Amino acid sequence: MIDDAMVPIARILGRGEALTVAPMLDAAGIIVHLGGEYYTSVSPDIVAIGGFRLTVPAWQHADASALVAEMLAQPEPEPNDHARRAIGRFGIATMGWMAIGVLPYVSLLGAKALIAILLSPVALFTLPVNPQGRGDYYLTIAAAD
Repeated sequence: MIDDAMVPIARILGRGEALTVAPMLDAAGIIVHLGGEYYTSVSPDIVAIGGFRLTVPAWQHADASALVAEMLAQPEPEPNDHARRAIGRFGIATMGWMAIGVLPYVSLLGAKALIAILLSPVALFTLPVNPQGRGDYYLTIAAAD
């Protein structure tokens, strides 16, 4: 393999992690290419396209591996429940707006129109999934020890 060939160092599913690792490598003087950096969507399609691919030159792979191994040695932060609370608030707001919209039909058609209000939380199942967890890192043997 030639020294300037770009080799993969990571395949990451989370956009936030990818946009954190790439600048970290760049700040250390390592040439890095982030494939898919302009992909933004709230759908889980990033899993289908293989995630965000970080590649570095072959001659810098050992240095990048050492830097990434140091980062991975740090404990992961505790997950927060902000997203769960936000979805809960969104569900309550959705039910409120549905109640306001269906109220005239309830007065005209009776209790059958309440089914739309009672089934409105089911619409939350269509919210996209945010993949969590660390990506796949391809480190050299010396950095992994």
